[in-house]
Amino acid sequence: MSFEEYRNKNGYSAKSIRVQNSHINRLKNWCISQNISLEEINYNQALQFIDSERQRGILNQSIIREINSIRIYFDYLLENGTIKQNIIKRIKIRNTGKKVIPETLTPQQLENIYQSFMNLPEWEHRTQTAKELHKRNVVLLGLLVYQGLTSGETAKLEITHVYLAEGKIYVPSTRKSNARTLKLQANQILPIKTYIEEFKPNPFLFTSKKQSDMICKIISQAKKLNPEIIDSRQIRTSVIMSWLKTNNIRQVQYMAGHKSIRSTEQYRQQDLTDLTKQLELFHPLK
Repeated sequence: MSFEEYRNKNGYSAKSIRVQNSHINRLKNWCISQNISLEEINYNQALQFIDSERQRGILNQSIIREINSIRIYFDYLLENGTIKQNIIKRIKIRNTGKKVIPETLTPQQLENIYQSFMNLPEWEHRTQTAKELHKRNVVLLGLLVYQGLTSGETAKLEITHVYLAEGKIYVPSTRKSNARTLKLQANQILPIKTYIEEFKPNPFLFTSKKQSDMICKIISQAKKLNPEIIDSRQIRTSVIMSWLKTNNIRQVQYMAGHKSIRSTEQYRQQDLTDLTKQLELFHPLK
């Protein structure tokens, strides 16, 4: 099995594969310049490569991405028996930069976004096709607004994952998220039922191959009605921040599909930072 076939089997996109190839080629070129066999590189030599990248002015976050790509390559070498251990897994680089979280939307704003989009007047749809596709788009927007799904997760949804009688939906795992079962809101049930009956999608709930592009178009349409929308990431962030106000952090980790509790903690820390700013601004002793 080739390295590309290995990555295709593990669900990496064509774009990810191109980026990974670029990262791996940097290591290969460095090994050639140092007269080192790539398959025989040791831990200290790998650290020397990282130092050389820093000397070239490569930022820590970019180096982390490089190492992740190289780790995948060494996983492949390990699987096909070329090497006996993946020494790259021992390398841990701390990313000191804080993840920037966009300005969040309130639960009421999220509700308004969904309702205004769902109740868009028929005359707004210039063709019959646009009118029909709007039914699909309402279902997709609902999954963003209420369940906080990503485009990668909506792309993996199948008809068998929808349990309308129970008011639930199963979200399969992706490379970046864990599987989970989430509750559907009452006002999602009828649009989903209508969409399935009329479109009869099978096996995937949404048949478009370019799920992220489709969601971008939906967000662009919704933004005309609700200018406060930035992008789908902002919507997901807002959903998670809202969950944290009524659920414990472990529950939110499950609902968000986070593989690490640290990912969930970032949102809670942001919420506490925002609260501190508000207290500083409105404190009566100011």
